Amino acid sequence: MAVTPQDIANADQINGLTLSNAGDRVVYCVGPLFRSKDAHKTQALWLADTGVPDSARQITSGLFNDYDPAFDPKSGDIFFLSDRHKAGGKAQIYRLSSAAFGGDAKPLTPTTNTRGVSRFQISPDGRWLAFNSPDEPADKDEEDKETYVITWQAPKNGCTLRILDLSGRHEGIRTVVSLDIHVPHVKSFVWSPDSTRMLFRGMQLPDAESHSFGVSEYFVSIEESNNDLQFPRTRITTHRRAPRDTSVWVEADKFHFLYADDSTSSPALCVCDVERMASWPPAHLAFWTNEDITALVGIGSELAVGVACGLESRIDVVGLTGAPPTTVLETSQDAFSSWAIKRVDDRYIFAVVRSSGVTGEAENIWFGSTTPGVKGVLSRKLSSHNRWMSEKEMPQCAPFYWNAGDGTALQGVMAYPRGSEPKKMFTVVVPHGGPYGRDTLNMRYGMHYRFLLASNGFLVLSPNYRGSQGRGNDFARAAHGGMGKLDYADVESMLAAAVERGYAHPDQVAIAGYSQGGFLAAWGCTRPNAKWKAGIIGAGPTDWGSLIICSDLPDEEADLGGIAPWTPGSPDYLQGSPIRDVKNVEAPLLLLHGQEDQRVPLTQAIGFMRGLKREAQKFAGDAATLIIYPREGHQFKERAHVEDMLTRVLAHVQKHLA
Repeated sequence: MAVTPQDIANADQINGLTLSNAGDRVVYCVGPLFRSKDAHKTQALWLADTGVPDSARQITSGLFNDYDPAFDPKSGDIFFLSDRHKAGGKAQIYRLSSAAFGGDAKPLTPTTNTRGVSRFQISPDGRWLAFNSPDEPADKDEEDKETYVITWQAPKNGCTLRILDLSGRHEGIRTVVSLDIHVPHVKSFVWSPDSTRMLFRGMQLPDAESHSFGVSEYFVSIEESNNDLQFPRTRITTHRRAPRDTSVWVEADKFHFLYADDSTSSPALCVCDVERMASWPPAHLAFWTNEDITALVGIGSELAVGVACGLESRIDVVGLTGAPPTTVLETSQDAFSSWAIKRVDDRYIFAVVRSSGVTGEAENIWFGSTTPGVKGVLSRKLSSHNRWMSEKEMPQCAPFYWNAGDGTALQGVMAYPRGSEPKKMFTVVVPHGGPYGRDTLNMRYGMHYRFLLASNGFLVLSPNYRGSQGRGNDFARAAHGGMGKLDYADVESMLAAAVERGYAHPDQVAIAGYSQGGFLAAWGCTRPNAKWKAGIIGAGPTDWGSLIICSDLPDEEADLGGIAPWTPGSPDYLQGSPIRDVKNVEAPLLLLHGQEDQRVPLTQAIGFMRGLKREAQKFAGDAATLIIYPREGHQFKERAHVEDMLTRVLAHVQKHLA
């Protein structure tokens, strides 16, 4: 049987992978990717013994949202965030004893608080639990008052930094960093290797837009004196924009982080010398010139780096002596969506969430180990999730390589019904979102359309167009002010190569995408004499000028569109706006959008539809449909909406490719 919209809407997802200090256990989360309308999000914690195949077992009920687990480095207890005190409420920190996995978890932060914990981290010596959370409101009923008003971007709900002494020597929760004009919000933090200090990052506001502004990093010390605690702090450096993710501290006098100059640049691995009170710009420690760094983790005195390399992925270890990176694990026609690594004595221990669209293997937890300098392999499968896939006709995925018109070597994925031969098949091009994203040879379900369409009889082409992740900074920078240029040329060239090789039908072709993929669908269908028989625009930008004004990431959208409306100069954003050429649309279009989308607001779809009704040929205007999903943001949450959306996508393609 083919994969159905119901299958995807009801699927579980694995995340939150964490290894114990000894590497003998791995804990992770499993829960429905989507939920029913009035239900709260739920996830269960699962535990596996890394030395025992298929040892994964559920250790919490799954009735609540249990997430972000971490092992106590001393006891092996599991700390995690949960709403189990009030389903759907704000998360607090809980502790599950290693002596009674599956028993009752004990709360460590007040379950009566109206505001929750954002993140936590246990100190390397196991003594301190640090976490950040907003202060409790002085007036809990303020928002119910008739005189209640909202001041835009007023400092509110910023997170403070707090600690709890797990040894019991100091009772109660202590505030380490109180909020002031210099630190209105503690975004992230990390412990020093000796557990005596923390490095924290201060931002102006707890919103996405603030990542584009200057952020400072501070040291704060944990000083004990006369049975009391003091927390002196020192500013170390100020970044011109927020680094990617959290900084990593593995050396006493240095910390490392991933930094990109703007949203269309690849991040570089950077180091900050704290004794020199480092100033801007940061020192680059290493580049992956033709690849991209995706994640950074500290392992003892070394750094583990996730690397996107074309369609494949790697985990590299970077020593601090200047030696070149060494590869611990590399995919080969498979993919991992998350990973964890530890160094235990003279071995690297790692666990990943692995799947393969080539072999049709569903996502599961896999384990492996190796010695320094030797590339490891995944030797043990620890879980058996997503068993429903074995009863379905999983699509066949294969790498696809071709050259663009200017000779640039490009990569992508093609997918089609397993067991069939792709020969002049009805074809749907499905560009990924981002644009700084990529398609790989995975078997991971979600809101994207590839697996649904391929399982139901179509050839699906997924190009990693210029601007994508995995090919280095120059490749990614093609997206800077480049909307509708090289990205769309690469989409067309992949289709042309598939037609030339006899895989794709030369005429029966459609284009369907979401987010940035939705932009490429809108752009493609507004080109003069476009060949597309149908188009699907899911939450796609159609007017970069108005998007820059209204999106929650205005600077990132301006980086893509070319210039912001408030910036002096010519309105370059009009050059790449599909709405400008809406008169050219001839294909029947299906537009899909969340009503509460802040990233790509609903007005992008409404404006495009208004243009269609007024400027396009009557057939195209009448054939276009906009479906609006209430309560949904850029990423959908409700199961019924996802099922409806995917049902409409499949029906639209089936109707118009015939």
